[in-house]
Amino acid sequence: MIDPEAFKASFMLGSEWFRGDYIRDAVQINDLVVQKLTLGLATKLKERFKPYTGILGLGYSSNMSHRKHHEMATRPTFVEGLVQAGAISSRLYSIYLNTLDQYGSILFGGIDTKKYKGQLTTLNLLRGRHKVDNIDLYLEEVRIKPYNESERTIVRSTNDKKFRTLIDTGTPDWQLPIDAYLEVVRYAGSEPSTGFWPGVPRGFHVKACSEVARGIANTTLLEVTFAGNGSNTAVLRLELADLFSQITTQDGSAATDASGRPMCWLRVVPQRGTHFVTSSSVMRAGYWVFDLDNGQVSLAQANLGANSSDVVPVEAGADGLRKAVNNNLRAEVQLDKVEGRLSTSVTYELSTTTSTVGYATGAESYPTPTGPGMYDPSGDYSPSRSSNGHLRRSESVAAATMANIGSSGMWVLCVAVVVMATTLAV
Repeated sequence: MIDPEAFKASFMLGSEWFRGDYIRDAVQINDLVVQKLTLGLATKLKERFKPYTGILGLGYSSNMSHRKHHEMATRPTFVEGLVQAGAISSRLYSIYLNTLDQYGSILFGGIDTKKYKGQLTTLNLLRGRHKVDNIDLYLEEVRIKPYNESERTIVRSTNDKKFRTLIDTGTPDWQLPIDAYLEVVRYAGSEPSTGFWPGVPRGFHVKACSEVARGIANTTLLEVTFAGNGSNTAVLRLELADLFSQITTQDGSAATDASGRPMCWLRVVPQRGTHFVTSSSVMRAGYWVFDLDNGQVSLAQANLGANSSDVVPVEAGADGLRKAVNNNLRAEVQLDKVEGRLSTSVTYELSTTTSTVGYATGAESYPTPTGPGMYDPSGDYSPSRSSNGHLRRSESVAAATMANIGSSGMWVLCVAVVVMATTLAV
């Protein structure tokens, strides 16, 4: 144990929270083991449903959750621990959420070029009070295209009124200005919840899942444009149906209406002010590369349901991503100061093991899952594929999965993550 009773994290506007201790422990990622990583161990919690898995925080270290007024030194995050252990070369990771019914993936230190379409676009993260220390972008524009109606803009940032948005896989509900929210609801064809549905707060909109049709001609489309503090913009396209998720009961089964139809709810909420959250319901449409060292996010339209993989390691430095994608990138230069890596006196230990682990959900454990979106880690990885003699891949790379946990809609790590090894010391 590092610091007893120092851990505190809250979610869902404070209605759910975890408290406990900061500890050090070993984290195994397939065959790779990192010793002495800092973790928060929740011993007390308030949550609608019992916890099924852990939550992996991947932001800057200054945002690490701890109890207010508690005298605790900020400690390196999980990502920084991987860097300092020598497992990856920089604080870079990529996220592919995929569709609700398929596994997604997360790669530390690399990207998967088969998981997105077209060209990656780099956006500079927005500066906080003094420096870049959070995952904020501008919500530049949202356009809605109803079937058989004219396309129109429902959100637009201006020089006088900029809408900032936090990019957050851990939030299921997309926050929009009230007027824009009402426009989305109008075309959603849903009804306000009366509080009857488990886990669905009163006022959220629900409809039968059978009426949430994806991939059909007569559907409503959305086009979401993001910007940073540079000149680049990036656009994601999705269907309004993508903003619905199934309602589940506490035991994980589908919630149904009186006719036995499974029910879904709209994961969009109204928000006042100019600071919003872009949630997993929107992020699923994109492939996201988070480069904390350079204070940037790069994104492209996701190749949903991809059944192949081409993982490429990314070198440290401002040109690392550009080199990894062979210049297929709209690059940008971050001019603002970026929060640096946190130094520590702890020496992380990196090793490999031949034993395998599954994953745990509550009291039950499961073997490593397979399914759509998964790939064989032993098939595509060879150190000889890298042209850089100082950069090699782990010969036994972990499979990566992310799973949607019921009605919470929260995407959490539930097996292992792909680590792109650099100078891996074993």
